[in-house]
Amino acid sequence: LNQKCITLEKLKQKLSTEIEDMQIQVESALSAANSMEKKQRNFDKTVAEWKMKVDDLGAELDASQKECRNFSTELFRLKAAHDESLEQLDGVRRENKNLADEIKDLMDQMTDTGRSIHETEKAKKRLEGEKEELQAA
Repeated sequence: LNQKCITLEKLKQKLSTEIEDMQIQVESALSAANSMEKKQRNFDKTVAEWKMKVDDLGAELDASQKECRNFSTELFRLKAAHDESLEQLDGVRRENKNLADEIKDLMDQMTDTGRSIHETEKAKKRLEGEKEELQAA
């Protein structure tokens, strides 16, 4: 019985030591699990932040593309208006040239008419002078 008690006591000590070792292993495993859970939460938080950034950048990209399309439409409209203005400008320039030519022709006619009037008045005075000479003679 004593031998059995000693054997049981040794077995009890051995099992106690194994239990302590296992408790240390369990605490270590729990600590590692807690550390991994904390890392996982941090990773999930980082992923959530990056997902928010991706969503924000996607929305910003969509807004930029819409703005680009609006600017392209406005550019097309302005180019068309510019082309139309250039055509009108060419028309006005042609009309201005024609009017300038017409004014030049009218000015030439006025100059010719002025000369003609001057020559007519000279001829009139000369004829009046001749008439007076004839009447005096």
